Amino acid sequence: MGSSIEVPPPPLPPPPPLRPRGIGDLLEAAFDLYRAHWVTLVEITGVVAVPLTVLQYYVNAELLRTKAEVQQGATTLPPEAERALAGAALVMIATILVWLVLTGAITWAAAGALIGREPAFRECYRVGYLRMWSMLLVGFLSALATVGGFILLIVPGFVVLTHLICGVSALMVEGKRGRAALSRSWNLVRHNAWRTFGAIIISGFIASAVTGLFGALFRSGWFLRGLAAGVGSAIVMPFSTLVLVLVYFDLRVRKENLDLATLERELQAASP
Repeated sequence: MGSSIEVPPPPLPPPPPLRPRGIGDLLEAAFDLYRAHWVTLVEITGVVAVPLTVLQYYVNAELLRTKAEVQQGATTLPPEAERALAGAALVMIATILVWLVLTGAITWAAAGALIGREPAFRECYRVGYLRMWSMLLVGFLSALATVGGFILLIVPGFVVLTHLICGVSALMVEGKRGRAALSRSWNLVRHNAWRTFGAIIISGFIASAVTGLFGALFRSGWFLRGLAAGVGSAIVMPFSTLVLVLVYFDLRVRKENLDLATLERELQAASP
């Protein structure tokens, strides 16, 4: 019998250089990174997004059924309805916490991919889990400020949303927390708001088109609709996150001349 020879996996393509980019170049770089690491990125997202989305669709189906029973004239909620409402509350809390971990994990994976590092499943989730509460604080403060902007007028709301979009990246890469992360994001986006807003809108349109396509596959049955939506999220979220991370690094290149060596040292220092 001849001995089998293990063939090493092909080397990863070199990471794209850090340089100032227009919106089209940012999207192209995101596609290139996604193509190079899509298996790991989709795995990191899918292991959470698919079952969690199916669970959400199940809870929504139960809530709709409960609403229909109440509308039929029931004076008190049946035990099944009370359990459905309690389950919905628990699922909502779990969804928020799990998505925070996932957002941190995929942001860490995207930053590592930018320096040519293949994302490691366990490492990404470990970092996301350890930064969960910091993510919650940054997300809460960002949402509070954005809602305040929309209460004033629609335009200020979009202005605030755009200027705070790099808060998560500042937390994951530089270790900024709370208001420091949001202040860091605001200072980076300042004088570059239109380019940042354009990248957000275009990547959001691409994400919506893909998720809408998956959502159109099944029109009935909560399980199949939830499964399709979860798969769509698993495919889309890594790309959207790559765009946001690239926007963050592009701003740092423009304002601070960030290079790959500095970025690699920062990621090593930020690794818990």
